[in-house]
Amino acid sequence: MTCTLVQLDAAPTADQLKRAFKQVKNLTEADATKLANEACGLLVKNLSRNDAATLQLALRSEGVPTEIVETAQLPRLPDAKFVRRLEFQPQALGVYDPLGRAVPVDWQHLSLISAGAVRHFGVSQTRTEEVVQSFSPVRGFHAKTVTDVRHKIEDDAKIVIDIFLARGAARFQIEAESFLFRYLFDRAELNLAQKAGLLVQMLAQRAPQAFVNRGAAALRDNVPGAAAYASKAALFDESIWLLWRMTHQNPPG
Repeated sequence: MTCTLVQLDAAPTADQLKRAFKQVKNLTEADATKLANEACGLLVKNLSRNDAATLQLALRSEGVPTEIVETAQLPRLPDAKFVRRLEFQPQALGVYDPLGRAVPVDWQHLSLISAGAVRHFGVSQTRTEEVVQSFSPVRGFHAKTVTDVRHKIEDDAKIVIDIFLARGAARFQIEAESFLFRYLFDRAELNLAQKAGLLVQMLAQRAPQAFVNRGAAALRDNVPGAAAYASKAALFDESIWLLWRMTHQNPPG
C-alpha cells in the first residue's frame, strides 16, 4: 500500500520542500526543485506510510499543511472523450459525437472545468536533395545526388480543456487547436488562448456550480501565462486533486 501527500492550502516553496525532504532518505534537493515547479495538488506520490508521516510532520513545521491519502483512494480520471464541437442549449450543453449528433448534457451535471497550456514536444524532419558534380578515378566526372536530413525538436504548448461531469463520472476533452470555435462564437480577432478563455467563461456562466482549476481561471481572466503546466500529467494531477477535494472540502475556486 502506497500513500500520496496532498496539498491542503497554498503550494509550498522550493526552500520549504528542500528543508522538509532532508527528513526522508530517498528524497533529494533536486526532487524538491522539480516538485516546486511541477506539482499541482498531489505533492509526493508513492510514499510508504512511515515516510509520508515523516514528511507530513516536516512540512507542518514549515507551515505547510498536508493530508496523507492512500493512493488507491484518490479519484481515477475517466477516459477522455474527445470533442471538436459544442452547442449551448438553454437547458443543456450539446456535445457532438463522432457521428455529428448533439448529445445533451444538463448544465447541472458539470462539476469541474479544468484547462491548461501544457508543454508538447515533437520532432520535425527537413529533407533536401542537391545534385553536385563529383570525380572518382574509376568513373571520372559524374553527377550525384546528396541528401541532407535534419531534425528539429519543437517545444510548444497545447491548450487542453477538460469538462468533468458529476464529480468525475465522465470527462469530455477539447484540444483547442482542433476545436471548432466558430459554431459557438465568431471572433476572428481573438488568438487561440483568448478563444479558449472565452469558452471557459461561457461554460462557467451557464454552469456556475462547476469549479474551475488554476489554468481555466487564468485563461478566463486573460492571463494565459498563468495557465502553463509542465506536462499533461501535471494538469491531470490537479484535476485528480480537485475531484478529491470536492468530497472532502471546498476546492479553491
